[in-house]
Amino acid sequence: MKYNDSQIQAIEHFKGPCLVLAGAGSGKTRVIVGRIERLINDHRIDPKNILAVTFTNKAAQEMRERLAASVKGHELMTCSTFHALGVRLIKENLENLGYSKGFSIYGSAEQHAAIKKAMHNLNISDEMFDPKLISYKISYFKNRFISLDNVTAIDPITSVSKRIIPEYDRILKANNALDFDDLLLKMLELFKDKSLLEKYQNRYRFILIDEFQDTNPVQNRIVLKLGEKYGNVFVVGDDDQSIYGFRGADFRNILDFEKHWDDCRIIILNVNYRSTPTILKAASAVINNNLERKNKQVETHFKEHLPIEYFSALNEKHEADLICEKIKELGKRYSDHAVLLRTNYLSRVIEEAFRTHRIPYKIVGDYKFYERKEIRDILAYMSIVVNPSDEVSVLRIINTPKRGIGEDTVFKISNYAEQNKINFFQALKSYKKIDTIASSKHHNIAEFLDLVTGLVETGEQKDIYDTCVKLVDKTGYFAFLEKENDKSIESRKANVDELLNSVKDYAAENKNGTLNGFLEKIALIQEGDDTDRGEQVIVLTVHSSKGLEFENVFIAGFEEGIFPHKRSLDEDNIEEERRLCYVALTRAKKRLYISSCVSRVKYGEESKSKPSRFLKEIPDELFLYPPAQAGEKSAENAKSKIREMMERLKDKYKNEK
Repeated sequence: MKYNDSQIQAIEHFKGPCLVLAGAGSGKTRVIVGRIERLINDHRIDPKNILAVTFTNKAAQEMRERLAASVKGHELMTCSTFHALGVRLIKENLENLGYSKGFSIYGSAEQHAAIKKAMHNLNISDEMFDPKLISYKISYFKNRFISLDNVTAIDPITSVSKRIIPEYDRILKANNALDFDDLLLKMLELFKDKSLLEKYQNRYRFILIDEFQDTNPVQNRIVLKLGEKYGNVFVVGDDDQSIYGFRGADFRNILDFEKHWDDCRIIILNVNYRSTPTILKAASAVINNNLERKNKQVETHFKEHLPIEYFSALNEKHEADLICEKIKELGKRYSDHAVLLRTNYLSRVIEEAFRTHRIPYKIVGDYKFYERKEIRDILAYMSIVVNPSDEVSVLRIINTPKRGIGEDTVFKISNYAEQNKINFFQALKSYKKIDTIASSKHHNIAEFLDLVTGLVETGEQKDIYDTCVKLVDKTGYFAFLEKENDKSIESRKANVDELLNSVKDYAAENKNGTLNGFLEKIALIQEGDDTDRGEQVIVLTVHSSKGLEFENVFIAGFEEGIFPHKRSLDEDNIEEERRLCYVALTRAKKRLYISSCVSRVKYGEESKSKPSRFLKEIPDELFLYPPAQAGEKSAENAKSKIREMMERLKDKYKNEK
């Protein structure tokens, strides 16, 4: 396999800290894999002493697959996401953290339920304060490693969140549960123990981090702690592609990397193997307007010049039709095309146009499979099999299917649990001691407890697929769906069957796999893991497109207030929007199409739109037609098509008459 000079320098780097600034399409994954091969095959480093961290499970899996062909013993190294690494270290040190085996990992739905519970306990109205906003604030504080003692409440949401967090964390601990952000924070908590920290420093003597520009302050602290003994920290990233500030990522981690590490070596991967010179020049022209960035001149490996096409549509429907017509005109495979959007709501009109034009498509990041109600219900049953203390899961299914255990009974059990400082399931088992519960309800509660006991016993089987099939059967879930008389019953049953298939696949891939292991895998699924294309056009947000590439890219809605987004303009965050634009432009390998509308319906009313300011930052000579001419040309073509349609309708009306 051939490498260029800068790639060879990175691969051959052995000891000490190293920052690899990798421009878009410059082969950073090849470099990481190449360096791991060299560490093991040439330097004889024990694979157990290597830690490689990526940001999606899919990227970690791809790295393992590449290494499988060239490195003996590659399976002994740790290749995972930060959050999966957190799960691993937490499981190894449950007693130190005060958790027990089978702890639950809460996704957004369970997190919101726990926040509601905390708000209820504190007499805070969830109608006045949206639990989703509280959830965002909690994550904001945790990802930035902000102590509540240092939080000054300058607005009502911050003030309320500051009150809720201690109670929310108490509820999680009582439920033997962690949220996604805790998976990182608990690692840092473990590292406070010097002997434990040294244990992991000795285990992971060589650390490689991909997409370092996307790390948040907590992840950066984890890297600093793990790497401080040996200093063999090798990070790869591109500050120009730092686009996850809203999730807590801090691009300054990569800008300041060499300040934290003495004698840090810096290598720039400056050859792009993805895009044409046109696309690279356009992207560079935009990103060069940012002030907070590392300067790097990236060149392309290719010579073919294909101009960018820009068109100005009359409205969003016209824009969607133009995209459809251009896709048909190109005559390529549908999977060669991607439509990138700054925000999800723009997809509706494009979806309608694809259906009208009979173009197969896939929306990436659409309503996620594991967030469907029936899937969350069955996962809740699985969760209480391994962790009966999980109150959120118990509450979700205690009356699903209906068992005559209503909200009033649940409220009385919750109160008893609070008064006696025990978890909900312990209180449930003491139902006969709760005087306020009518004896007529005892039978229903006893039946539910028998069901849970039976499920826990079933869960002790080694065949987890058989366990889950029996679980669905014993709960009577399919019969429950049929009684609901829902038109989508067949599709909901099919979804449950598909969940069982995923259990079967997991069991086949993991010989010693457990139900808890399956639940961990589901909990750690992240955006970017589901990007299989099939033979269809991919429609996705620019954020979801990170790390992907397509022959032909359409960027729709290239307008002020959309791209750049109004919120970012209000918050004076234009540089992150420009980085987002850089990512969008560099997803294209050959052809790039940019579109905006003269007017667009917003909040139910049609309003005038202005082309994005980023359009002016791209040199005119890179377009097939300069934007001004392209706008006139698009408008004239649209008017001509409308006239033709009116003429056809007039003739049709005459014939019918």
